[in-house]
Amino acid sequence: MSRMKEIAALSEKGTVSLTELEHALQQLLAEVTETPGFEAGLILETVLGVSRTDILLGKTVCLDDQQREKLGDLLKGRRQRRPLQYLLGSWEFYGRPFIVGEGVLIPRPDTEILAEQVLDGVRDVPNPRILELCGGSGCLAVTIALERPDAEVWCVEKSPEAFSYLTKNNQELGAGVHALLGDALDTGCVEGTFDCILSNPPYLSDADMKELEPELSYEPAMALYGESDGLYFYRELTARWAERIRPGGLLAYEIGMGQHPQVAAMMRAAGLDAICQTRDYGGIIRVLTARTR
Repeated sequence: MSRMKEIAALSEKGTVSLTELEHALQQLLAEVTETPGFEAGLILETVLGVSRTDILLGKTVCLDDQQREKLGDLLKGRRQRRPLQYLLGSWEFYGRPFIVGEGVLIPRPDTEILAEQVLDGVRDVPNPRILELCGGSGCLAVTIALERPDAEVWCVEKSPEAFSYLTKNNQELGAGVHALLGDALDTGCVEGTFDCILSNPPYLSDADMKELEPELSYEPAMALYGESDGLYFYRELTARWAERIRPGGLLAYEIGMGQHPQVAAMMRAAGLDAICQTRDYGGIIRVLTARTR
């Protein structure tokens, strides 16, 4: 009997142990992910509304037709290497759920480091005015606005598809971000100066795009591709927006692996200094910040 049929048979029992069901899911998911236990548990929690404790204790459940269908759809999609985040419809960032789906970049744990560096960088600034460029799902702008209720946070996103997720997350979480559908390369899209400008722009190169994992191929290319060398948006954003940062203000970027020397040079060329590098959980330099003089 195939593993998919085994799971179908399990789910059609009158009652089934969550531990038994999780084990069967893990075996199936091991073919497409390096974290089958994590994904199996998350799928069960989402589909059945159970807790991690329920699974560990081996609680028994009786699945209805709708739950069986949802479980089958999720497994089929994951077997096709569709991102789990899209299949579930939301993903946690900085302890909060963000609505995600096709057409928007998936929030990632390493990006939380950018949020932390921005929050730390404006810690002593009362009522800071903050601008995020290339906002995507809004995970950064919304998080910063919620962590600093006194801040005036603006966020610019070009893709209509991504912008719809940005506005939903902003509304659902009650962040009060000023969301703008516009081009981050157009400095006329928002007026005034800012205490901090931040961005997690597209930064994959031609070489990177050729080596994408199957899951990444489902995410929007315009949120990933930074032109041939991956540095296009850092060059353009730094040159265009640095003068809109207030004296002593912060420019903060998430960057790709090995891009820190080139991006730091761009920051210096634009008249910024006090450049700081922050590593991600894998030890890679992931965030660069610099200050205006």
